[in-house]
Parts: sequence; structure tokens; C-alpha cells
Amino acid sequence: MVTFDKIPSYILDIFADKGIDDIYLMAYCDMDNEHTYCDTYIALTKDKLYVTSGCETLEGKEKGKGLNSFWKEKAFDSYALSDIESIQVEELLSSARLTAKTKDGEYIFLCAMTNFCKGNCNLFVKYFGKIKKGDITTPDFEIDKEDDPKENSCPKCGMRYPDRNRKVCPKCMEKGKLFSRFGVFLLKYKIEMVILFVSLVFLTGTSILIPYFSNGFFYDKILDENSNLYGEIFLALGIIIATKIFSVISDMINGYISTKIAAKVVFDLKNTIFGAIERLSMNFFNGRQTGGLMTQVNDDSNTIYGFFCDGIPYFLINIVQVAVLCVILFVMNPLLAALSLVTIPIFYIALRRTYAVSRKLHTHHYSGVRRMNSQLSDVLGGIRVVKAFAKENEESQRFYKSNSIAASNNRKLALFNNYVYPYIGVILYVGNVIALGLGGYMVMKGKMTYGQLITFTAYVNMIYSPMYFFSHMIDWTASTSNSLQRLFEIYDTEPDITEKPDAVTLDDIKGRVEFRNVDFGYSKTKKVIDDVSFDIEAEHILGIVGHTGAGKSTIANLIMRLYDTDEGGVYIDGINVKDLSFKSLYENIAIVSQETYLFIGSILDNIRYAKPEATYEEVIYAAKCAGAHDFIIKLPDGYNTMIGFGYKDLSGGERQRVSIARAILRDPKILILDEATAAMDTKTEKMIQTALSTLTKGKTTIMIAHRLSTLRDAHKLIVIENGKVAEEGTHKELLELPDGVYNKLYTLQLEALKNAGITE
Repeated sequence: MVTFDKIPSYILDIFADKGIDDIYLMAYCDMDNEHTYCDTYIALTKDKLYVTSGCETLEGKEKGKGLNSFWKEKAFDSYALSDIESIQVEELLSSARLTAKTKDGEYIFLCAMTNFCKGNCNLFVKYFGKIKKGDITTPDFEIDKEDDPKENSCPKCGMRYPDRNRKVCPKCMEKGKLFSRFGVFLLKYKIEMVILFVSLVFLTGTSILIPYFSNGFFYDKILDENSNLYGEIFLALGIIIATKIFSVISDMINGYISTKIAAKVVFDLKNTIFGAIERLSMNFFNGRQTGGLMTQVNDDSNTIYGFFCDGIPYFLINIVQVAVLCVILFVMNPLLAALSLVTIPIFYIALRRTYAVSRKLHTHHYSGVRRMNSQLSDVLGGIRVVKAFAKENEESQRFYKSNSIAASNNRKLALFNNYVYPYIGVILYVGNVIALGLGGYMVMKGKMTYGQLITFTAYVNMIYSPMYFFSHMIDWTASTSNSLQRLFEIYDTEPDITEKPDAVTLDDIKGRVEFRNVDFGYSKTKKVIDDVSFDIEAEHILGIVGHTGAGKSTIANLIMRLYDTDEGGVYIDGINVKDLSFKSLYENIAIVSQETYLFIGSILDNIRYAKPEATYEEVIYAAKCAGAHDFIIKLPDGYNTMIGFGYKDLSGGERQRVSIARAILRDPKILILDEATAAMDTKTEKMIQTALSTLTKGKTTIMIAHRLSTLRDAHKLIVIENGKVAEEGTHKELLELPDGVYNKLYTLQLEALKNAGITE
């Protein structure tokens, strides 16, 4: 038996008492089918599915002997496996539910669950499907390594890894390793960093000498009648001024070097983050918002740079400064130094206690800002829809809520800093009071000179200044640690789609495409493509039709290998696309999607995006084939017209034609048209169809369209229904099926066009 949760022994005993043995699978849910919180256990045998719900209750034993626990059963249901077609986890807003679909098309509500149980129920659904198909025939089967809780959980705390491809526990990971890994960015600028540290050393040295020359030396040597330097005021002023000038020069050199490497480090860091994001697969972007990623690229890189280039150097120098000053103080007066500096260990302990709270507050602050930025990006990107449906007030309310959360988190962080750190600072001030009080007493008793006391207190205050910096470093370190963790989460994430080391490179792709028993789903619990098989010969045209959401565009995504199949394979010229090199695959395939996207830039650059080395004449030819040339030359700057945010705004049809021209310029062996003419009027569509009929000669063309009349000349048509190939054949063959899906779709479209006064 395989369990994805720890099942109590008394539950197993209950099933055994009912004569149920040889259980294949068992999982736990924390709600029943009435959304009532209780313990629900789902068990699967070879023939039946069982669902029992109830709770563990306690009752008293005899006096003085404690309590007894027993299972109080609320419900126990069983379903014949032969009557169940499938089960699935349906995700709700803050919970989920497990349902079963019978062969009669009815749905049975088995139980509900919080999101805590959803992951394990998804695994239950996965292996239920394998048992149902007969892939698993014994109760003692082994689950896939990737589904083993031990493989995907931290061995130290048991927490599941946020990313299966990155075996790192955010709770237990060593934060020090995050900082050491970042050192590679600074090693590129070794010479600059050495100069930076040398200038800081000189800056620290002069800062220690200035109080001595201004206080102890001046009072005890220049103003003391018994001193050899009595009255040499100009000498003292000269030394003080020279020391100050040297300090200013060191500070200027430090600022110059810091400024010089600042832009370079930020540049490298942002390039690294963007490069890491760009190499990831589509699955990564499906679960993230644009605004959140933009926050990581911009804000996190600035936080990390500031810490390493502004924080760490001063931190190290301050450590040295504190050590040197402590030695000087103990040389000057050991007793007074010991009593004055006793507050530093207390200050350090208090500082350590604030770190965990500070890091947590920074995490909440970042989450609130990212959520607000994501919503802002979402609304601004869809402002046309907001205006069209007059949803300005609703969106303002949504933004108000996210902005309130961000502001609340920021307020909590600011209040923490404003209250905690000044409170900790009082601890240091006590040391200063001790130095003044006890030192003043020693001066009166003749155990110290006035100049020595002034110098001593100045040095004590110089020690306390780095202490305040260290308190700020705790807050800074917490913020940077969070930023580094987010950076390396992206940096270490492995893309789902990777090229094999021994990938095959084809110099001359013919273009034959074949699907062999392909299964695929964007989530583990729902198949979008289910056991799909078909083939299209090289240089032929394949038409794909079906209802919206049937899985047509998913087929195109699998051919392009934007996603990998769960089962089965996609083959080009008899070679699995997983075995082909990216160069062979992407240089020979072009797609025109129904979701057009043009970059900010000129129309010429957007068309050339597919082939940067293309000549001007080739671009014009591609634009003419796509029906875009006529409207482009009417623009003020023609092909050099800038489009995108802040520039010329093209209509949906114009954007689609530029997108088609981009694909035509690639001149691929395999051309995929996914509703390529959906945003065009009938006249423009027919013009482009005529051009495409010439262009598709010698190419394997896969056309996805809702307007079935555009697919009449295809060599083969496949009809996708609920993720399966319902029908396959030519246009004429499919029309001869009176009860066929294609026949019904075509008839409905024909009648709709006739009613609208349009003839095909």
C-alpha cells in the first residue's frame, strides 16, 4: 500500500475489520463532502474506492486511569471502480474538492479539503489513473521518485521544497552561503575593491587620529606649560588640518571608486537575473505575474548592490576601528574602559534577538510591494478592458486594498526600526554616562588629565557610532538575505525544457510531423491532450478544428516544444522533438498565434525579429504576402514607424498582419497558423489566404481555425473533442459522416453565414 500521509493504525484496523484488504492507495483530507472539518480517508483497492469520514474522540476510563481514544465514524461510502471513469481535484478559492466522474457523465462529490491536503490528493489522482489504466497491478508498487515525500521534503524539518528542481529549504538553508555565493560578482573588480578597502583603511586611521590631535594632544601637549610643545598652536593646527585633508582625500577616492563600480555591479546583477529568468520554461511564467518579476529584477538587485558595495566595506572597517579603539582605551585606562564597554555585549545580545523579527517584517514588506506592483502592472496592461466595462471604481478599490496591505507592512517595519533600535541605543548611552561620570571623578582625584578624559570619551563615542551602524546592518542583512534568497531561487531553478547533451542536429528537415499516444496537461490533475495520435506528411497541410478549449493550441505548443508531453511523443522526421537540438527545432518552425505581440520598436525591426540578417527587400516581400505592405507605406515613416507604448498604435488586424509577415520572413519548413486571420475582415482574410496558399507550397503547414471553410483544401483534417481525436480525414470525407462532429460544426457555421448574408 502507498500512502502520501501518515495514516493512523486504528484507521487501517477499521478497514481490516470491514474485510477490506489489499489497499493500493490511501490519502487523507481534512473535510467531508459537506465542507465540515473532520478527518476523511480515501482508500483504493483493485475493485473499489472507499471514503470514510469521522473524528477521533476521547472518553474517560475508570477514575484515575486517564482517557480512552476511539474513532467516531460519521460516514463510510464505497464506489465500484468499474462505474468510475475518473477522479479529479477541483481547485476553489481557498480550498479544493475531490470529485468522481461516472461513466454516465454524472459527478460524485467525494470530499473537500483545505489547500494543505491538496498536493497529496493530486498525487492520489495521478496514481488512481495509472491503476485504472492497468499500469499498476499490485498493492506493493513503487511511486515515482519525484513524488516521494522524502525526496521533495527537507530531511531536517520535513518542510516541502518550494521548487522540486531545487532541493533547498528556505527555513533551514544556511544564510551565510547566500552571501558567499554572491562574491563572484565582486571578484570581477578585484583592483577596484582593493583600492576601496585601502581608502577606507586610511579614512578610518585619520578618523582615529583627529580626536587625539584635537583633544588629548592639544590640551596636554600644546596648552600644558610643562610640555616641550607648549604654545605651538600653529603646529597643532597644521597637524589637525593636514590630517583632515588626508581624511577628505581618502573619502573622495573611496566615493570615486564606489561610484565607478556601482553601475557595473548593478548592470551585471540585473543581466544575471534577467538571463536566469529568460532561460526558464513556460511553466515558470504561468505561475508568476509580470509586476512581481519586475520587482525582483529592479528592487532586489539595488538592495543587494547597496549591501555589498556600501555596507560590507564599512562593516569590515568598522570592525577594525572598534578593535583598535578598544585596545587604545584599555591602554589609556583599563578600569574605565572595562566599565564603559560592558554595555557592548548586552547591546549585541539585544541586537541578535531582533534579527529574526526584522527578517520576517522585511519578507512581509516585500510581499506586499510585489503584490501591489503585480496588480498595478495587470491593470495598466488591461486598461482598455477596464475602461470598456467601466470598472475604474472596482479597480481603485482593489488597488486600495493591496496598497493598504503594502502600507501596513511598511508601517510595521518602520515602527519596528523607530522603536526597537533607539531603545537598543539607550544601552550604549549608558556606557557613555559611565565614562563621563567615572572619568570625571578620576580627573578630580588626579588619576587622569582633562585632555585624556576628553580623548577617552571621544574614542568611546567613536566605538558607539559603529555599534549603531551594526544595528542598521542587522536590518540591512535581513533585507539582503531575502533578496539573495529570491535571486538564487530563480538562478538555481532548472528549466523544464532542456536540450540533451547529445541532441540531434538536422541540416535538412523535411517536415513530417507525428503524434504518438500523446498525453499532456498544464496541471497534474487535468489532461488537456488525452492519447492523441496523428501524422502529417512533409509539405502537406493539416487542419485542426474543434470547440474552444478542446486543446488545439496546445498541440501547436507541443510541436514547438514550449511544453513537453507527459506521455507519448511528438516526432519530426521520425525523431522525437526531445532529442532534437534547439537550433534544428526553432530555426525550422514558425508560429503565428491568435495572441499577437509586437515589441517596442520600428515595424521593420519587428518583422526582422524572426531573421535579423534579412534584407529590406525580403522584409517588403514578407509584408506583401501578409497583406501588410499597403497600410505600412501609408504611415508617416513607413517601415521605420515606431510602434508600441508611447508610439504609433496599430489596430488588431494590422498587428496580426505584421506578425504573419514576421513568420513568413523566417521561411520555415513547418508553419503553424493558430487562428492567424481571426482578427481580420473577410476581404483581408481572403487576400492573405491567397498569399498563404502560394507560400505554403513546399512547407508542412498546420492550420488551426474556427472558420472551417478556410480548411477545405487541407490534405487532412483532425477534429479535437475534449482533448481526443474525435474524427480524422479530408474535408469531403468528414462531411459524409452525418452524425460527425465536423459535419455539425460545418453545418452550423454555414447557416450562420447565410443568415448574415455572407456566402462562401
